[in-house]
Amino acid sequence: MRLAHVSDPHFGRIASLHVEEDLIEDIRVHGCDAILITGDLTQRARRGEFKAAREFLKALPLPYIVVPGNHDMHAWWHRPDLRMLDPLRRYKRQLTRQLEPTITAKGLAVLGLNTTYGFTVQGGRCTAQQVKRVQSFFSEQPLNTLKVLAVHHPLIALRVSENPDLARGGEKLIAAAAETGVTVICAGHWHCAHVEVCIAGGSELVVSIAGTATSDRWREPQTEMNSWNLIETGDRNLEVKIRKYDKQTRTFSGYRQITHSFAEQ
Repeated sequence: MRLAHVSDPHFGRIASLHVEEDLIEDIRVHGCDAILITGDLTQRARRGEFKAAREFLKALPLPYIVVPGNHDMHAWWHRPDLRMLDPLRRYKRQLTRQLEPTITAKGLAVLGLNTTYGFTVQGGRCTAQQVKRVQSFFSEQPLNTLKVLAVHHPLIALRVSENPDLARGGEKLIAAAAETGVTVICAGHWHCAHVEVCIAGGSELVVSIAGTATSDRWREPQTEMNSWNLIETGDRNLEVKIRKYDKQTRTFSGYRQITHSFAEQ
């Protein structure tokens, strides 16, 4: 099983001329079974940015899910009324009304959750209803299924960030994911690619944080770096490869990877 984890393209702040098409081609070459896009498709939720995001999604060669990020909401200074009452109105009109999509296929179950909310600048939150959704969705999946949770805001502090911007209530969501056999949690938001194995409720979870795929909104220590994460599974192994873009050669190549062997449950 191969999955492409893409995040934070931020249309409206594209880093280089060909990075979008080169990203799509690299995903295509690797024969991924599905694509997970974890938010911030736009920079300021403008109509033109959503149009560019739609064109990008239409060009993807494979089934995908997409969840919104905080930059996909109406800005406070532009429409404060919508920011409070219907922050994702333009996202729903221009992109998709499905805010918490799923993929179910042989050997794969993916659940996307919306961690954005209007009463914050950039933070996220997880609700009690979402915890129940995780429990019900993943508990219904058959044995030998790769279970993946996709969100925009990271749920747990990791070594990559000294001042993490986490989704409020994320610890409850992680606990529910661990209880129901989730293997991978995919997130973005930090613009810094990172992979780490975490322990929750006695279970091992691989957390995949994807960097910004196509924008120039880089962050230390990965300045001038666009990337995406390739997730591959074997019998009891899971490997995540961070693929870094070189605009001079117009190619993505391996930057860092982690291979994790899961203990027998």
